[in-house]
Amino acid sequence: MQPRTRTIFPPALSGAARARALADPAPTAAAPAPAAAPKPPATEALAQRTGALVNEIDFPGFVAGLVHGTFDAIVDASIRQMESYSSLVSAVAKTVDQFTEENVSPNQARDWLAQRYPGEVRVGPPTADQPQPTLAPVADGLTPAWLADYGAEGEELTAEVLEERVLPQVRTKVGADRQQLLATMVMLGMNRVAVKDGSISAKVMFRAQANDSVKVSYATGSDPKSVADWGERGSLSYSGASSTMVSTLGLNAQSDTSLRADLFGEVRLNFVSETLPLDKLADAAKVALVQRNSAVNRPAAAPAAPAAAAPAPAQPALPHGGA
Repeated sequence: MQPRTRTIFPPALSGAARARALADPAPTAAAPAPAAAPKPPATEALAQRTGALVNEIDFPGFVAGLVHGTFDAIVDASIRQMESYSSLVSAVAKTVDQFTEENVSPNQARDWLAQRYPGEVRVGPPTADQPQPTLAPVADGLTPAWLADYGAEGEELTAEVLEERVLPQVRTKVGADRQQLLATMVMLGMNRVAVKDGSISAKVMFRAQANDSVKVSYATGSDPKSVADWGERGSLSYSGASSTMVSTLGLNAQSDTSLRADLFGEVRLNFVSETLPLDKLADAAKVALVQRNSAVNRPAAAPAAPAAAAPAPAQPALPHGGA
């Protein structure tokens, strides 16, 4: 329905002028803009967004990654335990000289000697001529009694004696002590940490909410027509012959959607500690080498055979008829 327009002429306008005004065509109104596409209901938009979100989350992939990651971590921990124990067994099964050469440096032996005899031995700093630290006596003219343990009894404590004669023996002693301690630990078995039982749980929660609201406002009013004077329209005594009803319609439509997805993953593992004896991880030859370097479980020497018992002295023969 096209809207109807009404032209109001001022009172001073003559009849001819009114006729010309009515004859002239009214100005053409601007073409209305094309109406926008109607907005879909919130429930329909929510269904589309939920389907897209499900495809983006990839819940099966999330569960698979959780299971694979847990399994890989358990297997990796077991492999690292076995590799560490195997390296330890191989180290303590070597000779003392091999173990010392690989695991005890000369500077470590110097530090051990300076800490063992702090009042008599010190470690000198490196110099331009000697890039490595060196051992030196705290004072001149010292003849400590512990030099006898290194084959230098009664000799004066000098830097040459410390570096050339004492240091090699100290290094071997430190290596032997460390190897013996590690061999004793190996003989006690491997304390392995294993998974007793556990559980893996994963879940996804979707929270969706849609809300559609429409608000309509309707108002009506009357507008008098055929009024010659604006002042007369506001008069209380004016009674117009006709009036026009004006209605106003207001429409406010709103749609709101809210969508949220939460992923939850939980892993629970119960660990147990178990001891694996050495004979289940190494052969008899390697076990014998470890026993040789260990402080416990060394093969004991065969006990000496007991001396043969001396024959008992012969009892004198009793006379015939004696008691």
